[in-house]
Amino acid sequence: MIYTKHSTSTILIIIMCFTPFLCHCKNHTNTTNDDLHKQYLSAKCKLKNKNYKTAIKKLETLNKKYPFNQYSNQIYLDLIYAYYKSMDFSLAHVTINDFLQQNPNHPNLDYPIYISGLINMELDNHTIHKLSFIKQQSKYNPIYARQAFHDFSKLIHQYPNSQYTPDAYKRLIYLKNRIADYELAIIKYYNKKQAYITVINRTEDMLRYFSDTKAAHHALWYMHTAYQKLHLTHQTNQVMKIIIFNKNKIINTLKQT
Repeated sequence: MIYTKHSTSTILIIIMCFTPFLCHCKNHTNTTNDDLHKQYLSAKCKLKNKNYKTAIKKLETLNKKYPFNQYSNQIYLDLIYAYYKSMDFSLAHVTINDFLQQNPNHPNLDYPIYISGLINMELDNHTIHKLSFIKQQSKYNPIYARQAFHDFSKLIHQYPNSQYTPDAYKRLIYLKNRIADYELAIIKYYNKKQAYITVINRTEDMLRYFSDTKAAHHALWYMHTAYQKLHLTHQTNQVMKIIIFNKNKIINTLKQT
């Protein structure tokens, strides 16, 4: 194709016409990024100052106003924390699940998993406080405690080097005893009902999952009684041997400390 002087002039005119538009787009992009940055810093400031409700509003607005922006993942993580601290556990769990599904390879997945464990522990405690007529914690079904146990176990196994792992270990010890105490309460109930087969079966489950808890040691006595009531001498003697062994083990441990 041969370009004439006339066609060249036409091209120059077109370029000149579009140049202001391109410059305007560039300036608009910079303005948008600056606005996004300022608003995000403002939200972070509110979060740092524990003004969680205002922080949530600002973060939610940013998500709607600038979807898929450069801060999107961090905004999700900040919202998870803000919802948790403002005790909006339902929204916190929804945001955690969304984040985990949308970012399966994110380097900071340990954080939402850890927060999920904290939330479930809080839900366990809050439910017990609401049911004030229950005098003993062990009599309340630890639905949320089990979920928290699952969360912290997942964190420890998948992210052993996480900064949250040491605290997760401590919480697992508490949760293990919390769940074991509930299982012991059930064993006591069935013992009163003289449902000795059930006592034996549930004690076996306790020994499988919570053998290192005080509740499990107490459960052994109910298992021993159950075998006695069923006139199963061999099993009765076997359980007594385990009880004596555990007792000696505990005594030796105390001597060493």
